[in-house]
Amino acid sequence: MAVLAGTFAFFNTNILTPERICHGWVTPDEASAALGGGPGRVSASEDSDTTCTIRQESWLPGGSRQLSLRTVSEDAAFPFELGAWDISGTRHVMTGGTHGAYDDYSGWALLPPSCVDTASEKGPQPVVRAAITTGDSGGDSEGMGRLLISASKAISSGSADCSAPGHNEPTRHLSPSAEEAADLANLCGVPGFRLKAVKGPKGERVMNQMTGSLRDGLYCDLTFEGDEEGPFARLAIVSDPPLVKPLGSRDFSRSVCGGKETVFAFDYRYVEKNDLAGTGLPDTAGLAKAFSEAARTALNCD
Repeated sequence: MAVLAGTFAFFNTNILTPERICHGWVTPDEASAALGGGPGRVSASEDSDTTCTIRQESWLPGGSRQLSLRTVSEDAAFPFELGAWDISGTRHVMTGGTHGAYDDYSGWALLPPSCVDTASEKGPQPVVRAAITTGDSGGDSEGMGRLLISASKAISSGSADCSAPGHNEPTRHLSPSAEEAADLANLCGVPGFRLKAVKGPKGERVMNQMTGSLRDGLYCDLTFEGDEEGPFARLAIVSDPPLVKPLGSRDFSRSVCGGKETVFAFDYRYVEKNDLAGTGLPDTAGLAKAFSEAARTALNCD
């Protein structure tokens, strides 16, 4: 019985595993939590100086899961690349000490720009990324957030050249709302932001999902109900300096709101008039104007 108990504990718990894994970036318990918890022994292989594969394996059915953790260098516009935002109303958003976004399946966190030598390739914005790579089931979003914070802090504190003021301050987490039918007179919770009589190509309702608030930073996805292509528009009120910076070269409306530079950003899937036919949606200029003017008024911007 003692041998069986010891064998079970060895293969289903983190007894005798190193205190930190993946170049010292995270602990086995943090990795397990991101994968969804439960019994299983955590191990890691350091595939390169910038990548790591974490495995949680158990004798129990369904007990084998895997997670990739890596540092990469993104373009200057990250995470607001045209047509491929990595921050949205469907994800948790981190602000404060660590900036990033995550859900049950994956996430990312900004590293100080001085950490560029810790990442693969040599883009201007170093980022730590995590992603579950086994099956269709996700892990745990709260665990994913803690994993990213731990990794970003470990990486940024690992070298004097990679540290940045404020990076070890507390991180605040903004959680996504449930997806619901949009109020077309107050879209994205912004008073006065309205789109009249908008509907999908087949008459579908407009749905919205939001993370954050007007004052904390707001990320909103607008989708036609049941549209498998995803949101037709992503909108954001961005005032956190590390997230304002990548928007510096973009032609978005901006203002000073509450003493902070604030950008009214958008990513619009419909850009051709033929695509807009029958939906009631405005063109790009019309959407940008309606959104930015309503947001600026709601925030009493200068």
